[in-house]
Amino acid sequence: MPARRVVTGRSQEPRRRFAEELRLLRAAKGDSLRQLEEVLGWTASTFGKMEGGQSLGSPEVVEALDQHYGTGSMLLTLWELAVADPSQFKEQYRRYMELEAAAIGLWHYGVSRPPGLLQTAGYAREALAAGGLTGEALEQQVEARVGR
Repeated sequence: MPARRVVTGRSQEPRRRFAEELRLLRAAKGDSLRQLEEVLGWTASTFGKMEGGQSLGSPEVVEALDQHYGTGSMLLTLWELAVADPSQFKEQYRRYMELEAAAIGLWHYGVSRPPGLLQTAGYAREALAAGGLTGEALEQQVEARVGR
């Protein structure tokens, strides 16, 4: 069977597609990031990070954007796909996460650090930075870990 051709020319990766749709909707409506800040109440920085793919935001922000743009629940659906996308995690963690998601119980013994599911953003940032991550890669992994 031949590969499907991309009809829209937009990204097929959930995180990138979410960010693209946010940018396209804002451009189509002619809003600036500052105007979104004034109308919706979250900072322009929040919207900028979401459009740049550095952050997915919260479901509350995405629901407000859906209402603002009149898109039903399209953005929330894309957000859910982006949050659940395993490609945002390093390959070494993905198999464990699949097992973890299917588990009916989880036992963990750790003497030096709490398991990832119980780590705060600050703790995860320090732990990942100690492992050598910096900048954008560090922030993406922190958001991915805390988002689980």
